[in-house]
Amino acid sequence: MTAPDADRKSVSATVRANAVLLGGMKKQAQARGFTIMCDEGPPLGENTAPAPMTYFAVSILF
Repeated sequence: MTAPDADRKSVSATVRANAVLLGGMKKQAQARGFTIMCDEGPPLGENTAPAPMTYFAVSILF
């Protein structure tokens, strides 16, 4: 993404990602060369990684 021009009224960005289901509620995603894992806590998942809502909540803090 580039810095917006002073005359420009909007900016757009594209984020590409791929995700695969690893079993149960565990998923693995790739974006910009990074691998991100997620899972749910019991009883839905095995609590092996943060839940998707945890990533969402933390993203707001950034």
